[in-house]
Amino acid sequence: MKLTYLSMAWIIAGGWSAGIVQNLCGAEAPHSANYARPFEPPTRPAFIPLPPGAVEPAGWLRDWCLAAKDGYTGHMDEVDDEFKRAWASDHKMTGDKLLWYKGAWPYEGGGYWFDGLVLLGYALHDDALLRQAKQRLYAVADNMNTNALLFLWWLDKNNPADRKSAVAALDGWPLWACGLLGRAMTGYYAGSGDRHILDALEKAYGGDPDGLRCIPGNLSNPWSAYETYTWTGNKAVASALDAVFKEEGAGLLPNVNRYRKAPNLTPGSTVTNAHVVEFVECTTPWALGYLWTGNTNYLQAAVGWHDLIERVAMQPYGVPVSDEWYVPTGAFRGSETCDVANYIWSQTALLTVTGEGRMADRAERAFFNAGPASVSRDFKTHVYFQSPNRLIAGSPDFPHGPRAGGGLYKPKHSPLCCTAALNRIVPYYVTHMWMATHDNGLAATCYGPCKVTALVANRIPVEIACTTDYPFNEIIELSVKPAEKAFFPIYFHIPGWCKKPELSVNGTAVTIGQNAKGFACVSRTWKAGDAVRLRFPMTAVVKTGRDNAPDAPYTGAHKPTVVTVPGPGTTSGLPYASVSYGPLLFALAIPDTTDANTPDPAARWKFALDVQNPNITVERHAMPQHWNWPLGSPLQLRANAVAIDWNPTFAKPQLPNAAVAQQKPAETITLVPYGCTKFRISMFPVSADGSAATQP
Repeated sequence: MKLTYLSMAWIIAGGWSAGIVQNLCGAEAPHSANYARPFEPPTRPAFIPLPPGAVEPAGWLRDWCLAAKDGYTGHMDEVDDEFKRAWASDHKMTGDKLLWYKGAWPYEGGGYWFDGLVLLGYALHDDALLRQAKQRLYAVADNMNTNALLFLWWLDKNNPADRKSAVAALDGWPLWACGLLGRAMTGYYAGSGDRHILDALEKAYGGDPDGLRCIPGNLSNPWSAYETYTWTGNKAVASALDAVFKEEGAGLLPNVNRYRKAPNLTPGSTVTNAHVVEFVECTTPWALGYLWTGNTNYLQAAVGWHDLIERVAMQPYGVPVSDEWYVPTGAFRGSETCDVANYIWSQTALLTVTGEGRMADRAERAFFNAGPASVSRDFKTHVYFQSPNRLIAGSPDFPHGPRAGGGLYKPKHSPLCCTAALNRIVPYYVTHMWMATHDNGLAATCYGPCKVTALVANRIPVEIACTTDYPFNEIIELSVKPAEKAFFPIYFHIPGWCKKPELSVNGTAVTIGQNAKGFACVSRTWKAGDAVRLRFPMTAVVKTGRDNAPDAPYTGAHKPTVVTVPGPGTTSGLPYASVSYGPLLFALAIPDTTDANTPDPAARWKFALDVQNPNITVERHAMPQHWNWPLGSPLQLRANAVAIDWNPTFAKPQLPNAAVAQQKPAETITLVPYGCTKFRISMFPVSADGSAATQP
């Protein structure tokens, strides 16, 4: 199979974009952007996603992608029979069987899996994965018709009973699952230009002006509907988007409609929490509402709600507490693997729309830390929940889902949502490492070893190879190879944690004048052989905070609670300290022995971090020939810590109630990247008087 990229086909055919926008360097963009869609609203995103496959992983990142292929992503039919039923032509649920627990679950699981399958197939240029994806998507596309209720092609949108049963199933749960499939469909079409898939998208989202707002409990489908419109200009799809975004209220339930406006971020203000999958799916799309309507209040709402959950619930590994509702940060609270994938998706979506580098920082931190902790090194077992501290198998307990068993590495968990969703983690990051800009340049948005092949300037092909061990090294080297000399800009994301970035072109230092959104622009005539060198000096940072999370025992009830926006310097809660180096969180590893569920019983872990004098030093080793997130990491830190008398109850583990008085001399402990561990301490107890400062 020869891979083709739809956006390039558009360009050759004369794709266009109307209007003039300002690029990130401040100059006017050309009328025709290389990757513009033929039908776009006047409000443009800051970046334009490249078609799947334009970015290929290299180095250690390619090793991890291949592990995903050989583990879960290429073999989900072997994991559970539910994946064989996922959107299969003979799996047609009706009536109360549209409830996920009565037979409809494969619609959610299939959407998650197919989304990752498509993007990984294109990232690796893997014919077998893409054939598998095409076969599964065609099972839906072959049956689509103009009366279909979204992708539920066997239901009739004109039949009140069919519509009522779909909406009544947990506030439109099966219709939400259609949005997950829609993302897989749009990803496949963006990479292939397969008209059969685009026809299916038009049938799903066209012809029913109430097709999107009839889903009262979520907003997953507008993304795919928007993509479909930009390719086709379908007026019926536009009417459906208008019904959601241009009519105040739009008939949406309060749990969705409340995210239309930005939250109150004032310290001490309160907010009713939510299930985090629901939260991410209901907040992020208001950025899309901004693109559709030009209403900046919608963008402020999307960004504001994500700022809120970061302030209230963010775990040190870069994903909020989500076990399964968000609550304050906690050493023994969990993050659902579904939300690791969903959070990375949400930040790449917000990055695309806003152009804000802090969204890229969030995506990197989640990907490099929570991503690898979700799965085993061979990508064949996974956790449902991860927590900053994991001391033994089966602890801590979690409020929902598989409870304490959710922290075990298993081939599958019940429910199967996380088993499906984890397939999205790796390819979503890879696909969005580079994006196009409206001035026909490129933007390096997230870093890691890769190669991007794209069009720049006046449709000139360019290949940029990114050679690096980042984030395990500070240096990123890029070779730029346009097919001919061409003048175009390259934008480089400057990580927010980096205080003294360095950039040179062909050995000559370039003064970095990054814009307010955290990107530095180098605009010049590029020729084959040009070389860019980036260096992002990393500094070890000790951050202290308070664990205010509710702890066990849990009732298991799914109901909202009220949480408070914290203020600076709060003194309530259990003191903790975490250690970061660049985008990486570091942890004291409790070595896993025979498998990811068996810790070394002789390992010492009862330490408080000496926050008064951490004396952190860095030790580097060569990268291994094959990357699998080894416990013997090529990047390690040494830090001062104090042995303490700390004996948490594994049924209800907690940090010490207060900073611990130093009874023994400090000793040196070794820390490794969080993602290399399966058992660990990453939210440390602190030594006395160390609960109020953050210091290097």
